[in-house]
Amino acid sequence: MPVRAYAWGLATHRAIEEQAIETLPEPLRGYFRAHREEISDGSVEPDTTLKERYGRKETVRHFIDLDLYGSPPFAELPHSYAAAVRRFGADVVEQRGTVPWTIEEKHERLVREMREGRWRAALETAAYGGHYVADATMPLHVVSDYDGQKSGSPGVHKAVEHEVVDARLSEYMARVRSRLGPARPAYDIDRTFALLLESFTAAPELLAADREARRRASFGSPEYVAALDDGARKLLTARIARAVEYLGAFWLSAWEQAGRPAVGAQ
Repeated sequence: MPVRAYAWGLATHRAIEEQAIETLPEPLRGYFRAHREEISDGSVEPDTTLKERYGRKETVRHFIDLDLYGSPPFAELPHSYAAAVRRFGADVVEQRGTVPWTIEEKHERLVREMREGRWRAALETAAYGGHYVADATMPLHVVSDYDGQKSGSPGVHKAVEHEVVDARLSEYMARVRSRLGPARPAYDIDRTFALLLESFTAAPELLAADREARRRASFGSPEYVAALDDGARKLLTARIARAVEYLGAFWLSAWEQAGRPAVGAQ
């Protein structure tokens, strides 16, 4: 079985968080802008430092295999982590991935740190939380066929994240920026599951674009990459835009739930 890949490439994770900063209102935007480099660096640590440190325990925090819970809209899967564990058992829930509850855990922590004025800690939590939010928008991180290993598209995950998106990141982000508006504090666990369902719905289209690209050219060739980009560009742009949008909501709602504390005050 292939190893779980990154959701988006590291460069894309950085770009998502840097762009999400620009959707925030003042004074939060100004503070996050002043710490842009720190947030950008933190955005990739769950895929680097944390995976190296914690191994499988960290890996399961980046995905959820929704298809293993039945059919959409996955009514049998509770949105509460405790309820999901009661229904399916802790081992099953962990094995199938915990990204929605990881996002919720980070949000609760961010609210607490902002409320208590622990802004240095809040910056790290904001960056880490943003990574998991972005993971939730990647279609191949919400299905058990995460690398096309079940559908005849092995290697598609890396091809999408590196050869297509990371290699054309400036073009993708230009398209993403044209779709964005100011952040709204529209975050909760139900919205996170709705985001995951969007990603799940997009997965078959992404895998179909890969199969068509393989039909037209040899896997990994420049012609294949161009064909995959052509077939999946609209979908991938929309998912990256949703990552930016929902991350802005994640950060802004945490600040509002914390009571709009003075930004940066220790």
